Amino acid sequence: MGNTEKIVDRRQLFKDLFSFVGNKAADYAGKKVSRVMPKKVAYLRPPGAVEETEFLSLCTRCDECIKVCPAKAIKRSNGLTNIAVGTPIIIPKENPCVLCNGLLCIEACKEGALKPVEHVNKVKMGAATINQSRCLAWGGQDCQLCFIKCPLQGDAIYQEDGKPVINAEKCAGCGICEYMCNTVNNTCAIKIVTER
Repeated sequence: MGNTEKIVDRRQLFKDLFSFVGNKAADYAGKKVSRVMPKKVAYLRPPGAVEETEFLSLCTRCDECIKVCPAKAIKRSNGLTNIAVGTPIIIPKENPCVLCNGLLCIEACKEGALKPVEHVNKVKMGAATINQSRCLAWGGQDCQLCFIKCPLQGDAIYQEDGKPVINAEKCAGCGICEYMCNTVNNTCAIKIVTER
């Protein structure tokens, strides 16, 4: 075996070694990150929010979107170990997004975590789902509150025989229907599911 063959073998050994160590380090880092990243994105973000990983990297937790929200719907995420702590969220059953004129939260975001939306009917924070077994209208009672209060009435929520039906593709996920249902129904029938 000549000197050239030994050098090639040594180079290959170092390549393999660095590759092995690099893969182990990446695996270890991935496990650490998965401990602090949310398992499933359950956060309802303000209108115009970009994809969650990008959102977390762009959002500076400046609170500007929180300050300008006329409905006081945007709050800071709380917790101790989650990477999303301090980022803006909306909890519909407490205070829904009202899809305000001008979507002020988007204007206030200078970092690009909230991107402009051409019209409120293009906002996509999530989508409402109805549990028909809990819904008063589906149970035979006269209730149209979610339909009446929906800012995208007729598109996002429409009625069939006096019962609410959600068109998930057109639902903005603002949470007004969930909030309103919660005011009249002990077992709230509507829940906003994030789609991000």
